[in-house]
Amino acid sequence: MQKTIIKRIALICAVILVPVILFAGAYGFVWWKVSEFADDFSRDISPYAEMSYQGIYIDLFQSEVGLRGMRFTPAGMKGDIGIDETTLKAPSWGFILSLDEQLSQGELPESFNIDIKGIDLNLQSGYMQDWGRMAADMQRQSGPSYDTLACGDRHYFSIADIRKMGYNHIRSDLSIQYNFDRIDKQLNFNMQSKTAKMADVSMSLSVGVTGDTLNMQTLAFAQPQLKRIKTRFYDRGYNLRRNTFCAGLNKEPVKEYRQRYSTLLNKRLSYEGWTIPDPLFDAIDSLNNPGGSFYLRVDIPQGFGMQSMALIQQPTDLLDALNPYIEFNGKAVSWEGTMWSEPDPEGRRLLHELNIGTGVEDDDNSDVAAISDDDAEPQESDKFAHPVYERRSAYAQRRAKNKKDEKAFKVVDVPNLAAHLGEPVILYTYFGRKVEGRLIDVDDKVITVEHRLVDGRGTATYPISRDKVQSARLYY
Repeated sequence: MQKTIIKRIALICAVILVPVILFAGAYGFVWWKVSEFADDFSRDISPYAEMSYQGIYIDLFQSEVGLRGMRFTPAGMKGDIGIDETTLKAPSWGFILSLDEQLSQGELPESFNIDIKGIDLNLQSGYMQDWGRMAADMQRQSGPSYDTLACGDRHYFSIADIRKMGYNHIRSDLSIQYNFDRIDKQLNFNMQSKTAKMADVSMSLSVGVTGDTLNMQTLAFAQPQLKRIKTRFYDRGYNLRRNTFCAGLNKEPVKEYRQRYSTLLNKRLSYEGWTIPDPLFDAIDSLNNPGGSFYLRVDIPQGFGMQSMALIQQPTDLLDALNPYIEFNGKAVSWEGTMWSEPDPEGRRLLHELNIGTGVEDDDNSDVAAISDDDAEPQESDKFAHPVYERRSAYAQRRAKNKKDEKAFKVVDVPNLAAHLGEPVILYTYFGRKVEGRLIDVDDKVITVEHRLVDGRGTATYPISRDKVQSARLYY
């Protein structure tokens, strides 16, 4: 009798302990694999940043793994980027355990989710100051921002400006989902981002493919077709802070700042070739009000790929092809009637702004006549209206004097630009951007152009990387 009881107890213990031991073994193995992957990832990014983490999160039942308390220190910079938690959810443990190998081979699972919570950027840190300076250099090349129109003398917002708006830390959550629909043969991507006291942004897109092989290289050669796009934006406090900051710089009420912003926004869009119906413009401008929101949806059942893109010659062609549905602040707005034309194709506006005669009378049919004196001259200060160019070549001066009647914009080889300092120039980059103004400097790496600002705040100097310039036209 006693032996029977002992056997039963042993059996019960075995029934209880074996699953526990197996579970503990599985948990330990997964913990080791996740730790190994995290350590390998830390070594891979070590030339760029130092990574550490406080703990590993594992949910065997939900096929979830993650790291908690992550810290990144950018190489050569001071301060840490904090992340509270990063979680990966995959369809099976098989994918998670072989994640490194599959990703290196370009293999994708049928679905996965990545959640990153508590991304913390300290605006007072050394790395943000360094990144701010790099961003400022890039902004100088791209020109003044739409965000800073009518905002004092700002062409872009610096880190110091963002801090003056009341942001010392920027905290965000980011979520990315992906799944493959084998029936419709579509890759579906979703992204949601929430930045505290700033904005919420979400985007989803569906891409049609011809096969069901989830390999990056195979998909790239399968001519994927865009099927759907949806994007949403909600202001969560940034507009109020930006409007208050800019109104304070101008020493005026917020209402007056917003009116001036609207006027300059309309002028800039016109300057860049856009003709926008009043209801659509008012809706676009309202996006800058506190609590502004935007929603866009594009459905393309037939798909939109590289062959479709080859037919796009101008921005309005893209609008016609995509036929988007648009909402501003919860109200549908039609884009019908929107038109675009090449801004200043003959350079007449540029010559007018630079106070150079074109030999063409200003009449109702003239491009110059369409630009009023208010558009061409600074509204607030005239001290930058007539820059002096002491480096203009003697040859350029003689040619301007002797061939005034024959002047026009003509194509010039980029290597020959250095001989024409001080002259009106139009540069076209390989990315389709047009930069126009007066040529003030040329060296082996950078071409510098001074451009009259459309909002009447004087001039701005644009350094353009020489290897990005596709062609140039000079006025002679």
